[in-house]
Formats: sequence, C-alpha cells, structure tokens
Amino acid sequence: MKLSHVLTALSCIVLTVMTTGCGLSRNQYPVERVVQADNERFLWDSLRLAIYESDFKVGGGADPSTREINSAWKLDLAPYKGQGYRTRVLASYQPTRETREDGLESFAVSIRVEKELNDSFKSLDLEYAKWKPADDDGNAAKAILQRFLGYLGTDKIDIQEDKGADDVLGFDFDRR
Repeated sequence: MKLSHVLTALSCIVLTVMTTGCGLSRNQYPVERVVQADNERFLWDSLRLAIYESDFKVGGGADPSTREINSAWKLDLAPYKGQGYRTRVLASYQPTRETREDGLESFAVSIRVEKELNDSFKSLDLEYAKWKPADDDGNAAKAILQRFLGYLGTDKIDIQEDKGADDVLGFDFDRR
C-alpha cells in the first residue's frame, strides 16, 4: 500500500472526527415563519397555547417582555443507554415592519425543540443522568408551528369556485 493512500485515508478519518466533534456537535433546526395576527397579545396567547397543547409545560420560562417562551424539559426515559431523551421548546417572535391592508400585524416567529440524550447506564434514574446534546427535533417544531397557525386562523385559503373536482384533483372523469 502506498504512503499517499495511507495519508489520504488518515486525513479522511481525522477530518470526519473533527467535523463530528466526537459526538458533541448539535444541529439546530428552528422552524421560522412570518405570520399575521390581530395584535401581539393574541399572538402570544396562541403561541403559548400551542406549546402547552403539545404537552410541554409552560411556566416561568414565558416572558412577554422579551417575547420568548422556554418550556420545561419533557422527559422520555428508556431502559437502555442513549435511548432516553428530554426535549424542550424554545420559541420567540419579533414584530416586522410589514402591515397589511386588513389591519393585521406581522411577526417573525421562530420555534425550536431542543433535544438531549441520556448517556447514563442507569438511564431510568434521573440522579445518574448524563445529558448530552443531540440534534433538534424538527418534526416536533413543525407540529407546534402548525398548531399555532391553526389557533391564529389568519392564513387565507383561496378556493376557486369555477373548477370541478376533476380539474382540482387532476383526474379525467367520464361524464356519460
């Protein structure tokens, strides 16, 4: 085996270890969207309710003056090392300068569901828990955003009356 092949393989291994950080790196997947609401208080209440209805406890981590909601950790323990985890919601919003003709205010909303894995051998006992950062739960953040948009109820759906079911669905029905 040539020395250049060994050096290439070794550099690939070193590069892989450096980019993964030996398991300490974490990918953040915030879900962001610009939404419209009647006022800031209604947006706050809808966001808080969406997080609460998604089984995350919202308490002292909710501060309307900073426009941030940090939920408590939700535990999902498992009897095997590295399979138990905990998650929490980190949500925030900021007003934008946009205004619409219908009087609705615009806000930029960001929702993250942070996740940590329990790397302890006694994974069901919280006294021995060793929490290590993991990739964010993007699907849970999307579900909370969808629930939040449903509570706001300001997105419009355009329905075209002149199209039949075959035009909308893309089918060609035989009309005898």
